[in-house]
Order: sequence, then structure tokens, then C-alpha cells
Amino acid sequence: MERSRRRQLRELNGRAWNGDREIISLSESLDSSLKKNTAFIKRLRTGITSSTSPSFSQEIRTLSLHKYLSEITAACYEGVCRLRSPSDLSAGVEVISLLHQRFGPDDFSSYLGWYIGRGLAPPDQSHLRNLSAEVKEKEERERLSRQRSLLKVVTELWLVGVLRSLDDVKRPDETKLRASEDGTGRSGDGTTHTKGLANGSRVGNDPDAAPFPLEVLKEILGQGREHVNLPLVILFAKSYAWDVLGLKPSSAEDRKTVDETGTTVPDTEDRRVEVEGDADDQPLTKPDLQQRFRNVLIRYFENVKDHLVREQKALTAQARRNAEAYVKSGEIFEDRQANHEKRVKAHEKLIAEAQALSQILGLDMPDLRDDDEKAAVMNGSVGLVNTSDYLRGQGDGAGIWEDEEERRFYENLVDLKERVPGILLEDKKKKKKGSDDDGGGKEIPLSGGESENERSEEETTTTTDETKKTEDQSMLIANKTVGAKVDALLARLPNLVSKDQVDEVAIEFCFLNSKASRNRLIKAVQEVPKGRTDLLPFYARLIATLGRYLTDVVQRMVTYLDSEFRSLQRRKDKDFLGHVRTRNVRYLAELIKFGLVPEHVVFHCLKVSLDDFSRVNIEIMCHLLESCGRYLLRNPETSPRMQSFMETLQRKKTAQHLPQQERMLIENAIYYVDPPERAAIIQRERTPVELYVRNLIYLEMNKRNFSKVLKQLRKLHWEEQEVVDILVRIFTKPSKVKYGNIHLLAVLVGALYRYHQDFVVGVIDDLLENVTLGLEQNEFKYNQRRISEMKYLGELYNYKMVDSPVIFDTLYRVVTFGHEGGTPRPDRYCELDPPDDFFRTRLVCALLETCGMCFDRGTARKKLDFFLTFFQYYIHTKVPLPMEIEFLLQDTFALIRPQWQMPANLEDAREKFAEAVTQNYKGQENDPVAEQDEMPGEISSDGELDDDNRLPELDEIPSSSEDNEVSVPPETSGVESEEERIIVTRQEEERDPEADAEFDRELAKLTAESLDSRKFDRKPLFDVPLPIRRTERPKSIDSESGGIDTNSAAAGGSRDTMAFSLLTRRGNRQQTRTVEMPADSTFAVALKSKQEAEREEQKRIKDLVLEYDMRRSP
Repeated sequence: MERSRRRQLRELNGRAWNGDREIISLSESLDSSLKKNTAFIKRLRTGITSSTSPSFSQEIRTLSLHKYLSEITAACYEGVCRLRSPSDLSAGVEVISLLHQRFGPDDFSSYLGWYIGRGLAPPDQSHLRNLSAEVKEKEERERLSRQRSLLKVVTELWLVGVLRSLDDVKRPDETKLRASEDGTGRSGDGTTHTKGLANGSRVGNDPDAAPFPLEVLKEILGQGREHVNLPLVILFAKSYAWDVLGLKPSSAEDRKTVDETGTTVPDTEDRRVEVEGDADDQPLTKPDLQQRFRNVLIRYFENVKDHLVREQKALTAQARRNAEAYVKSGEIFEDRQANHEKRVKAHEKLIAEAQALSQILGLDMPDLRDDDEKAAVMNGSVGLVNTSDYLRGQGDGAGIWEDEEERRFYENLVDLKERVPGILLEDKKKKKKGSDDDGGGKEIPLSGGESENERSEEETTTTTDETKKTEDQSMLIANKTVGAKVDALLARLPNLVSKDQVDEVAIEFCFLNSKASRNRLIKAVQEVPKGRTDLLPFYARLIATLGRYLTDVVQRMVTYLDSEFRSLQRRKDKDFLGHVRTRNVRYLAELIKFGLVPEHVVFHCLKVSLDDFSRVNIEIMCHLLESCGRYLLRNPETSPRMQSFMETLQRKKTAQHLPQQERMLIENAIYYVDPPERAAIIQRERTPVELYVRNLIYLEMNKRNFSKVLKQLRKLHWEEQEVVDILVRIFTKPSKVKYGNIHLLAVLVGALYRYHQDFVVGVIDDLLENVTLGLEQNEFKYNQRRISEMKYLGELYNYKMVDSPVIFDTLYRVVTFGHEGGTPRPDRYCELDPPDDFFRTRLVCALLETCGMCFDRGTARKKLDFFLTFFQYYIHTKVPLPMEIEFLLQDTFALIRPQWQMPANLEDAREKFAEAVTQNYKGQENDPVAEQDEMPGEISSDGELDDDNRLPELDEIPSSSEDNEVSVPPETSGVESEEERIIVTRQEEERDPEADAEFDRELAKLTAESLDSRKFDRKPLFDVPLPIRRTERPKSIDSESGGIDTNSAAAGGSRDTMAFSLLTRRGNRQQTRTVEMPADSTFAVALKSKQEAEREEQKRIKDLVLEYDMRRSP
């Protein structure tokens, strides 16, 4: 359209904005027939061209169109969307100007502006995310084509004065029809209206109101990071470079200036100089508006330049990684290569469009040359690639996915259209219905062709009736076959283990596609087998693969999961639905990763869980965060909302007092989603000796080779303090050893005690100190270490490295440490041992399960019974026990005291403990010495009494003068010779002679006093163990009575008699002689009975210990 005509239309349309309704001359009698008015509206919707413009002008002046203004406005919008050529565009502007001049802005132009603005609005991103790539690309093309026409239309209408700003736009459904009444304004049909002064004073009088095209450009250019709207900008700048921007079109003959450096620069200022000759050739916009339009386009071009530079660097880095991968492995991932080629094509297109815009605006393009790439190519060098960066696909961060395999699983879906005929991917019923609708839309007869259509329909109906019966019979047979195939296919779903199998199932299902098959598939993927959460990613991939073309599968699945989540929220008190909740949220998370679930659904689930911060909702929220939280945080589209949610969750966790388990769940989920940045862990440098010892004990030691490990340890240089320190660190950390090998570590300690006593004592002291330190800190992260330490201590007792007082002292310390007065009370809160913390109970059970069965006789049994009574009282001072702790206590008491009766409540436990304290004090008053008496021998781990290895009493130590006279049995001498050999290997310590002499004098004095005090005491029978002289007789019976020591009779003696060895003393000399006694005498029978009882007791203890070792071994 010529500028002179635009100026004429602007003047006329301006009068219409000012309320003038006498601009065009109307016919005195307007035609109001329905046929002509509807025909006008239809042609207005589809037939605006340069040839039909005169007819439209005539009809606007002769028809009564006021009753159809809403239909005319919508038809005008549909008509201008189809304008392509400049002549058609000019005709459309003429027609709209006439309508504007007749009906004015209040009844026509303001509503038309709303329709055009809605057509130029950017698309809804949430809607686009749910579409497949092919459908999304198709919609983008249609949108760009529509907006190309609308952008030119809105600019033309603004230039001619029909549209001004967004303030003048009205929404059709927000207004009411005005009642006709007498007034000064005259409508198009001759009636009069009341004309308000608000519109006349508002429209066009605000100098700060932004022009309509400028607001549209800002809205379009502010959307999309990929600059997909760049073609619209080029179209606008090229079409209205002079009329709107005030820029001349660039050409090769543009004048150029020379700067100080000697380079030539095009003179862009010359292109903005207005022509001073013909006034009609002046721009249609004022200079200030031209500058506002230019500023918007210049800022947008700067963003395009930044995007080009970033994309160029990314493509260069990707090309370099692909080249290096090809050099290393000889191939490149197919999907990676295809993605790179696609990005290169898009980048080249963007460069071409940016060059066109730069020429129009007279701006410079960015420098897209890569100096590093040039240097690499010239030198012919190939750099090394970081494996983690190569797998992630981006070197500057972790990306959305953890590795390349995960990215290919969730992003590279098989395109069914390439594997399956397109007709199988369509719903036949929907297609048939759509064809019927199309035919029905064309039934309006405008001529005499009605009879032909009826005859054709009659012919088709007769043919379809004939074939319908045969088709039904064939379909019945086919449906049975298809149903069997669908059943077989659905039976394979629980066996999916790879994405290739999922793709194969999706392709096979397409050949069986029907509405019934899809219903059965949806029901099958909804009913995931219980406990099979590993199938959820594969089911989600199957849904995503089919959902690209069978959209109802995705919609129904998301609707089902969303409704199930809401239903489960209403039944939060049902604990047995825990696995259903877990399956529901994990299913939603997997679908989110495939982009199938809208953004608002997942954040609704998180918000509901955050609002009702109960235990059930905390578990749901943590499952959801662990499954897709990292994806939502790293995805640019959901990252802002996810960061806000994480901050809210962190504040709520801090503000509320939560139990330890729920707090741990939340902290683990937050750490998994957004782990804190920290420096890399520096690997500790270890000496070869330390590495060797750690490998021996931590990795290679087992039940078969621990003796070889002991030999290797003995061969180390124990004289070096560094080696001893290494061994102390290793032997005091039982948590580093496999839990089943802790007893082997105790075996090594027991074996090393014979050669390095100081080392073993230091290890035990450090172990007890670590137990106390764990009670002081009470850190959750050290729980596993503390359990291992308690088991280690019990194994050391089993192998006789510590005594029972150490065990009982540790048990009482564990139970009472930190409590006021050393006694736990339910009405006093202990910070180190809260009422809901049961880890100390685990420590006590671990120690008792390791060595508690050894305290089953004598004083140790009484001590353990007393502690168990106190332990029961301690348990009842806490909150009700969880099921796990209750089972643990039952197992422990069943192992050490099977017949023990557990109190029901705190009062019963307190009474039992009071009774035990009373009995204990009474027993101490009656027999004060009994508290100090211990069993003659401790029970070792193999179940044998330690009678042979116990230290002898002072009375049993012979004097130096008697050493040569006492005969030593052969076995005893062998043991003593071995001990002497071991002592020789030890390092001799320097002793003070004076101190040794003083010690000998004190020992002799003490021995003499002891002998004198017990000289006249009468000793009970079989009380004093005496040295035994073993003979070569096969059977022996030990007996002692007073000062008598007996041995078994010889096999060669008489069957009616039994030989005993009688020990006598004459002066300082001891002698033995044989005494024959009847075998049926009371003394002999009593001795035999005692020997049999002791043998049975030893056998029982041995069986118990062997059974314990078998249960403990894996």
C-alpha cells in the first residue's frame, strides 16, 4: 500500500476514534435479509482478496450488519489470518478500515484487537511439553505461518490508525450490549446510541502508551531461548524498515567512512537521514517511536549474538569430543552423531537469519571463529578427553542425567513410525468418526446438487449392508487370535530387563493396536507385581514410546496415578498401604523423567506432602525426591520451583521437632538431590608395611589362613615403634574387618599376647576407651563401628584376654553413662540417651550374644542375673519398644537365659530390681568372701575349662630346695620346656638387683606367714589341688582328701581293688607310695561318681560352645 493512501486512511480512522460516524455515506434503506448478511460474513472469513475489495465496500454501505457485529469481528480475524500477498493485505486493510469507520472502536476495532492479540500470543509451554517432537514441530510451523500474516496485519492496522495500543482492547465476553436510546451518536443502521465520553477521552490521548506492534514484538521476542521467533523479526524489519524504523534498505552502494586506523566502516547514520524532498516519502512514525522500535530490535539482536557464540563453542567442543572418541574407539554413538548434525543445521540456519537481521539494522555480526580449533587443526594434534565429561556430554557440569547410558534410556525413544506402518498407529474408530464429521460439514446445499448426494449415499449404504455380515464374521475370528497374541505379549511384561526388550514389545503391540488392546495394556501396566519396583522404569519407557502416537495411553495412565495419589492421601492412616504409596510415587517419578507428567502434577504431590508433614507424607516426599528430585533440580524448566521447594523443606525440617528416623530420611533425600560442594578427598599416603598389613587382615584373612597371617605378623620388626603403632591402629578398629571375621582378630590378639604383652594391653585399653568415647559422642554415623567394638570385646573375653569384671563394668557403663546419679529414670531426660533412642540396647545385646552364654555358673551367673534385672528396668524407662528391638531382646534372652520371665511394665521391673538388690546385699553380709571367689577356671571359646592354664595358688609353689626332689610328669615337663623356649625369644628387660632382692624377701615373708596361719586349719575333702605324678597306666582317677593326692589304678591290678598314690611328707621331703583299696568301697564309688559328673558337665559345656560357634559362622 502506498504511503499516501495510508495517510488518508489514518486521517479517516482518526475521525472514527474521535466519535465521527458520518465518515462514509450509507444507503437510506439498509438490507437486513439473513441470506445476504450470512453470505457477507462467510465471504469475509474466506474471500478477502484484491478483486473482492470493491464488492465488500459496496456491501458495507448497503447491508444492515449491526446485529452480527460479534460474528463479523470473528470472521475478520479468520480472514486476515489467511492473507499472504501484499495486494490481499492492502484489500484486508481497506475492508477493516471501512468497518472501523462505520461501527467505530467501541463496537468493532477494540474487539478485533483482542482477537489479533490472542493470535500473536506465545504458545503455552506446558502444552508443548506433552507433545511429541513431530507434533511439536508441526504446531510451530503453523504458528509461525499464522503469526507472519498477523504481524503484518497488526502493523498495517496501526499505521492506518485502526489499532493504537493495548489499552484500547476489549474482551468480547466482558462487555454487555448497550440498550438503544436517543442520543447524539448515530449507528450504522440509522439508530442512535448514548456515547460515553470515557472512550473518546481515553483513546489516543496517552502519549506514553506503547504502540500495539511494539507490545506485540516485546511479547514475541521475550519468549524462547532458542530464538525461534527470529523469522518474524526479520519479516517485520524488512517490511517496515523505513515506515517504522526509519532505516533505508542497505545496498552495496552505501557510503562508507574511514576511521583513524584506516578501516572502512559503513555509515549507518546516512541510512537514518530523512528525505527532505517529497513529503509523501517521509516515514509514517515519529522519530521517538522509531528509536523505541530500534532499541527493542537491537537488544534482541544482541541476545541472538550471545546465543550464536555459545552455540558455536558448544558445537566446537562436541565436534572435538566426537573426533577424539572416534580416534579412541573407532566409532561414535549414533544418537550423539545425529544430535550433533541436527544442532549444526539449526545453527547454520540461525546464522543466516542473524546475518539478514544485521544487514537490515546495520549492525555487525559476532566473530564466530574458534582460535583454539584453528590451532589444533593446523598442528594436527589430538587432545585427551576427560572420561566423565565425555560420558556426561557436557564438560561444564553434571547435566540432567548421571551418565550416557541413563540419558539414552530416557531420551532416545524408538520412533514407531519408522518401524511400523502409519495406519497401525491410528485409531480406526476415531478416523471413521472424523471422516463422517468432515462429510457432515459439507452438507449445506447452495445449488441443485442435493439429489446427486442422496443417490450416492443410497448406493453406498446398499453395498455396505451386503459386506457388513461377512466383515463381522471375519472380525470375530480375528479378534480371538488377536486377543491370544495380546495375552502372550502382556505376559512378557514382568520379564523386561533392558530397553531393547521394551522397544521390541512396543513394536509388536502396534501390530495388535486396537481400543480393547490398549485397555488391556493400560490395566497391565497399572498392576505392577508387588515388590517389583525394578519394572517401573521399563513400564514408563513403554508408555512413553507408545504415547508419542497413542496419546490416550499416556493420558489415562497419568490420570490413574494422580487419582490414586489423591485417594491414598485420604487413607493416610492405613499402614498396610505403604508399598502401594511407594509404587505410586516411584511410577510418577519415572514418567516425569520421560516428560509425560505435567509440571503442576508433581509439584502438587510435593506441596501436599509438605503441607501435611506427617510420617507417611515424609516417606512419600523422600521417595519422590530420591527418584526424580535431581532431574527436577537440573532441568532448566523446573529448576526455579524445585530450588524454592528445597529451601522450604530445609526451613521446615529445622523449625519442627522430628523423630530421628524422619529427620534422617529428609537429610538423605536433600543430600541426594543437591549434594553440598566439597573438596575432593585426599587419599592418605600409607607406607608399604601398612598397606601389606591392612591387606592381610582386612581382605585376605579368613578361617583357613589366619594361622599364616599370624606367622606373617610375627615376622614384622616389632622393635620398631612405627610398626607397633600401625598394628595398634589396625587392631583397635574392628569395624574395618568383616563382621564375621572379628573373632579371628581376637584370636590373633590372643596368640600375640604370648610374645608381646604390652601391645595386647595397649590394644585392650584403646578399645575400652573407644567404647567410652562412643557413649560420650553418641553420633549416628559411628553406630556400626560401636557395634563392632562391642562384639570385639566379647570375643576377647571368649579367648581369655579380658576377665569378667571388665565385661560387667562395660555393660553397666553402657546402661548408666550420662544419667544423673548413675541410675536411669523415666522422669529425667538424658541428652546422651534419649527415651526414643534404643542403640544402647543394641550394644548390650551385641555383647551378651557374643559372650553371655559363658556366664552360666558360679558367681558370674549371679552377676549376670543381677545385671539382666537392672537391664530390664532400664528398658522400661524408655518409650514403648519398636518391634525390631523387641525381637532383638527376645533372641538375646533366649540365647543366654531361655527360662527368663520378662516384666510387663515399669512397676514390675522396679520391684524385681529392688528384690535383686536386697538379696545381693543379704548374700554379701552372710558370706563376704563369696563375692571375691571366682570359678576355678574360665570357659574358653572351645568349651573346655581352663584348669591347666590357670595360675597356681601360693601354697602350691614349691621351694627352691624341693625343685630337684619333686618328680615332673612327662607332659608337664613338655609344657614347661615350651614356655621356657618362648620366654627366651622375648627381649630381656633390665632389672634392678636391689628391687629384685627386696621383692624376694617380701615374697618369702608373705609365704611363711601364710603357711603359719593355715598350719592348724582343717581342710575339707578334695579342696586342695596337688601335683600329680602320671604313670603309664591307661586310666587314672584323681582324688584328694586332706593331704592325700591320688592317681588312677593300674590296668594290671586286681579288679576288686583300686590303686591310689598317697603323698606323704617327711621333714622337707615329699614321697609317694601306692595304696590298694577295695573297688566297692564308699570312697572309691564316690570318686567314680564325681569323675563321671565332671565329665558330663564338660561335655555339655563343649556342646554349647560348639553350637554357638556354628551359629556365628556364616
